[in-house]
Amino acid sequence: MRYYLIILVGLWFGGCSVTKPPLTEYSIDVNIPIKKSTSKECSLKTIKVAQSFSSNKLKTLNMNYAQDDKKIYTYSLSVWAESPNDAITSQVVKILREKKIFDNVQISRSRAKSDFILEVNIEKFIQSFNKDLTNSYADVVMTFSLIDAKTNKVIASQDFKAKEGALGDANGGVKALTNALSSVLVKSTDWLEEVCR
Repeated sequence: MRYYLIILVGLWFGGCSVTKPPLTEYSIDVNIPIKKSTSKECSLKTIKVAQSFSSNKLKTLNMNYAQDDKKIYTYSLSVWAESPNDAITSQVVKILREKKIFDNVQISRSRAKSDFILEVNIEKFIQSFNKDLTNSYADVVMTFSLIDAKTNKVIASQDFKAKEGALGDANGGVKALTNALSSVLVKSTDWLEEVCR
């Protein structure tokens, strides 16, 4: 009887405990209709996509947002499934493979030799709010540099920017950031195709 009473009390208090809501994980995955490259200049060349350069904030799973371009906050119940730095690097590799400007696109850890190296600097990748939190947009700024792997000389370098209006929550921010990133990736691959003409 005593054991039943202990179990009953345990269940009673256990049922009254507060459970912490689970975190929502968001991923970055762009789906862009790609026109395959018609450029022949780089079609027999290989390119290695270096791990993207970024601030340390983009190397964590924290989902940050800015207010009034001065204050940075973190969503408490939303995180990235993969750090933005890693996810964006993967998306660059993915779109280059689909575009087929180059014969082979290698990841940064590949030991194979390449003709070119693509360096990507993520300068901005954040959802921004105005001062009174009534308006929100995604802001993406990235620099792409094409480097000759043999000489380490920069062949070409270009900045790309995109802003996209966003609903004022984490989900809206992710959608807008994905759209803005898609815009930047389309512009950057079109630029690479021009460089290879």
